Amino acid sequence: MQFMKKKDWLISALFTFTFPIFISHLYCAVFPLNVDDTVHGFVNESFLQVYDTFRENFAYGYERDGASVAVYHKSQLVVHLWGGWADREKKTPWLPSTRAAYFSATKAIASLCMALLVDKGKIEYDDLVTKHWPEYGQFGKNRTTIEDILTHKAGLPYLEEAILLEHVDDSLIWMKMFEKAKPLWEPGTASGYHPVTFGFLVDGILRKVDGRSLQIFFHEEIAQPYGLNLRIGNVLSEAHHVAKITQPSLSEYFETVVKDPRILFMLSFLFLRPFDDIIHRIQSNPSWLIMDTQTVALNDPHILKLNLPAVTGVGTADSFARLFSLAIDGTLLSNETLTHLKEPTLNSWHFERTVVWPVLKGRGFFYEPHPFIKDAYLFGHPGYGGQQIIVDLHTQTTMVYVSNGLKTGSGELCKTYMRLFKATYRSLSQKGSI
Repeated sequence: MQFMKKKDWLISALFTFTFPIFISHLYCAVFPLNVDDTVHGFVNESFLQVYDTFRENFAYGYERDGASVAVYHKSQLVVHLWGGWADREKKTPWLPSTRAAYFSATKAIASLCMALLVDKGKIEYDDLVTKHWPEYGQFGKNRTTIEDILTHKAGLPYLEEAILLEHVDDSLIWMKMFEKAKPLWEPGTASGYHPVTFGFLVDGILRKVDGRSLQIFFHEEIAQPYGLNLRIGNVLSEAHHVAKITQPSLSEYFETVVKDPRILFMLSFLFLRPFDDIIHRIQSNPSWLIMDTQTVALNDPHILKLNLPAVTGVGTADSFARLFSLAIDGTLLSNETLTHLKEPTLNSWHFERTVVWPVLKGRGFFYEPHPFIKDAYLFGHPGYGGQQIIVDLHTQTTMVYVSNGLKTGSGELCKTYMRLFKATYRSLSQKGSI
């Protein structure tokens, strides 16, 4: 009898998850969607697979709004494609000038700014933070290094004190808040992803070293001189250039979970935890940075304009890809500095204090094993909903994928990105670049 109850429960659970998907597929078969798979842009003939894959992402209904992908190879733009809607409700098409919100992929920009300071000899990764920001060393934070900050080992994934909206534009207030904060763990002894506080901490160091905010430093030192359509914090008067963000529907969540059970584990790790767990405290502070099924904070131009170097990067896919092409071809960074970026500084198995599963990290970037070269790595950073920057020092390739129709997973759990990633590396392999 107990077996039957378990069996009935299992059948019920499977039915609950699969029936909506069956109905949606049946509906699409009877009433096929009029999917516009028209895409625009440029692609080098050696990378035609990327074009085909990008178009198929729309044709198969994987992209519900708009998207763009760009690839630089050996300092040359070889792919820049875009398609779909920048704003479906207003029937605004995605254009080559359409900007996307990068979410946490913004951290790659912040980390590049820190690498530039290293390259200029103004900081070292192993420097104590207090060498440049003496007031930070209170309440057990005196041994924290810059690399600890960049590798999410600072022990400050959130603050107990509320970060108010008006605090963001007043660095004296928020820097003092971080100076007075008590770390959750001894800095340097564990790693736990700092989704928002990472940006404040890096910005604080850069302000002490350079005198400018990270937002202004990036614009004046990199984006403006090289003509990049890329900013940390969008300009209010240019809000109409930014694609409107939409969240996945409940049916999309169900469908992706059934097709890729890893996403269910990811969502469980993130959300099915005690109410007072770290992840819930992170989500509640700042309270105005809301991301749920009803509200997307970055759709508010007054939020997206803020200097939040962990979150509010905005720009085009081709400018983002070119930024890191300039970084690795010797234009922005020397070979000596690039050597620091070749492999993660945290590459052993560990219990990640925030997201639970271990993440390879170093110098502010996330790492993953190279798909073709043994003992080599790619680096970059994922963003919420599937945004991605990936950098390959070995083949001199940078790739960026952005969309405004957010996905249920990011990185390797984002189907649209992974299809493009695989197509890019098939192209590189067939071209003989690997």
